[in-house]
Amino acid sequence: MRGNWRWLAATIVVVVACVALPLLWRHAMVDLKVYRLGGETLLENASTLYDVRLAGTPLPFTYPPFAAVVMVPFAVMPWPLAVVVWTGITLVALVAVWRLCVQAPTALLIGLVAGSLLLEPVRETLGFGQINLLLCALILYDVLNRKHALRGVWIGVAAGIKLTPLVFFGLLVVTRQWKALAHATAGFAATVLIGFAVTPRAATEYWTSLVSDATRVGGLAFSSNQSWNGFLVRVHGDLDGGGLVWLALVGLTALAGLYFCRVLWDQGDRLAAVSICGLVGLLCSPVSWSHHWVWCIPLGVALLQRLSGRAKVAVGILWYAVFAVAPIWWPPNHDNRELEWTFPEQLAGNAYLIAATLAVVALVNYSVKSSRHAVTSSCQPV
Repeated sequence: MRGNWRWLAATIVVVVACVALPLLWRHAMVDLKVYRLGGETLLENASTLYDVRLAGTPLPFTYPPFAAVVMVPFAVMPWPLAVVVWTGITLVALVAVWRLCVQAPTALLIGLVAGSLLLEPVRETLGFGQINLLLCALILYDVLNRKHALRGVWIGVAAGIKLTPLVFFGLLVVTRQWKALAHATAGFAATVLIGFAVTPRAATEYWTSLVSDATRVGGLAFSSNQSWNGFLVRVHGDLDGGGLVWLALVGLTALAGLYFCRVLWDQGDRLAAVSICGLVGLLCSPVSWSHHWVWCIPLGVALLQRLSGRAKVAVGILWYAVFAVAPIWWPPNHDNRELEWTFPEQLAGNAYLIAATLAVVALVNYSVKSSRHAVTSSCQPV
């Protein structure tokens, strides 16, 4: 009987998602167009990879050369087919993310996947045609599946497509996974070498100058930039970035975050460890657009695994509601209007940062309690 109720609930969630998602879809796969631009340029004139712009926009190709190599198959597909294939891959990745995070009956898994389509980072990833969910799935698989022989290689490949997964090298270091670190290093090095082999001029340009140019990806003050850098720009009004304060905050976040990853890993909570590492990357990156925050899925699961009963239900609703209703879009935005936010608007406009900070505080609290319980238990007479 319980199984029937699960399937009924899953069906209702699927129907709601199918009705609501088209109403919330705001973009025309513009990032997929940029990806295809990279692939097309490699085929036509590879040396101009970082000079071209998407027709009718100022948008350049901003990823490492290897990413353009990966996008060549989508560049040669007709646009409608590319959209269907790319969206299908993204949905498969979303299923994989949930499957790696929770062990659940099929009906519940379907309901979770369908419901998560309404999370703003997920629907923005779909609307832009972004690659975030695929990278998230690859990294979770690499970290959580300890059985495959080349653990770590997918982290390296992911970093070769988009640099932000480099933060997971830190996770491998602090948890002393040296074999996986070697695989990750080899995978990343291979992507760099492939880039140089395909387009030496563009690869040299990228790795010597463009790699550190955060201005190529958009305005730092934009409310979608849910990183420490975006927060500091909106608070202090310096459009060039957070400066020394940001660098200090990045250093503190990286050190404290990776230390906490080590603690969680040693406690056997690998999902929490990899989720916190993903959060470190989001916070420390100069630019973390809201669609990069697909890590809210595993981080939320890791948080809820520490809870039970009514607290679990209440926190779960609040956590995912923040990313569904997306308060970051409530205050005035675009054209640097974020620089004029009032205090209440700062609270709403930095909601992802605030929610993540509270989640970390809660996880630290539960981790400390677990450590104390373990010490107390070990001291009990036998």
